[in-house]
Amino acid sequence: MPRWKPLPEGTDPSVRQLVGQLRRLKDRGGLSLAALEAKTGCSRSSWERYLNGHTLPPQRAVESLCELSGADPVRLLALREVAETVWPASSTGGEDTAGPTTGPEPVTRTGVRASLFALVVTAAFVVAATAGALLGLKPWQEAQAATRPAPVRCDVRSEDGALHAGHSRTWKKTIALGYAGEAVAEAECLLGYHGYDTGRVDGLYDIATRNAARRAQRDAGEVPDGIVGRHTWPVLRREW
Repeated sequence: MPRWKPLPEGTDPSVRQLVGQLRRLKDRGGLSLAALEAKTGCSRSSWERYLNGHTLPPQRAVESLCELSGADPVRLLALREVAETVWPASSTGGEDTAGPTTGPEPVTRTGVRASLFALVVTAAFVVAATAGALLGLKPWQEAQAATRPAPVRCDVRSEDGALHAGHSRTWKKTIALGYAGEAVAEAECLLGYHGYDTGRVDGLYDIATRNAARRAQRDAGEVPDGIVGRHTWPVLRREW
């Protein structure tokens, strides 16, 4: 197992957790950089940057590594989404064909996006869920230790023939178990409006939210996978 170089001091916790999980999956799968290049389509030098916290890995790289190591990608993709909000803009450009960097490129806070939900709480929840999944533990027991945000208000109204709860206007964003944010709060409110109990409405996509989404999908004739995306949002937004 390689001895990993510590990330620069001041690295954001969500970035540190993402890089740590990527390293753990690589080690667990016994994958070399050459193997990662051959099996994922991302260059060896790119993987060196991803695993050393120099560049935010693209979604396809994360999905490929999870597939190779047999890990569930949902929670790791959620953690990547959180890390992306604090990653320097110059380091989020996707796949790079240049050679590996020669000097340290510390990742530091560049300002957290203002939102209804505290990002640090979101990161704590997703990190707990990810760690539990990768270690074979029950992720939602691990997440119990994370402080949950306060409940949010649901004010569902009809606008131009579609229902809105005032948190997100999305019709396409994909959310699933382990995700957090305004789109999750929107889905929770709409599910509750239609009679599908999600439990506490706080913008965290937990098991209760997933089960409610599955019931709504089943009743609407959709695939009951518990993932709310472009096929499920129209179901939630229509007035039944």
